[in-house]
Amino acid sequence: MKIKSNHTLTVSTSEHSPERIYQDTKRIINLLGRYHRSLETGDFIFFVNMQEGDMNGSTIMYRKNDLTLVSDNYFAGEYLYDLMTERPNEFTYLSRSTKENLRLIRKEHEKESEVN
Repeated sequence: MKIKSNHTLTVSTSEHSPERIYQDTKRIINLLGRYHRSLETGDFIFFVNMQEGDMNGSTIMYRKNDLTLVSDNYFAGEYLYDLMTERPNEFTYLSRSTKENLRLIRKEHEKESEVN
């Protein structure tokens, strides 16, 4: 892992996600692209690559208490989607772009719920 600046971690090609981040990490860059610190709860920090359409690679999740990697695969994306659709009040931080995406996701989820 290489630190590009105080706020960006660049991961080598052999790694997908850093095992640990810094408190002030804002971005992670890996082979799949740029992940921005997008959401936080009381327990977790989520980095999201909005350009990555595959749920397996779009979300990286870290524990807040020790800043270690929890998941960088499907499970992180599923957990985040559950938070966004079922428990949005648990967020303690939302980036500007994520606020708009959250609004759109919740709107779509409500439409799907009405159909079912």
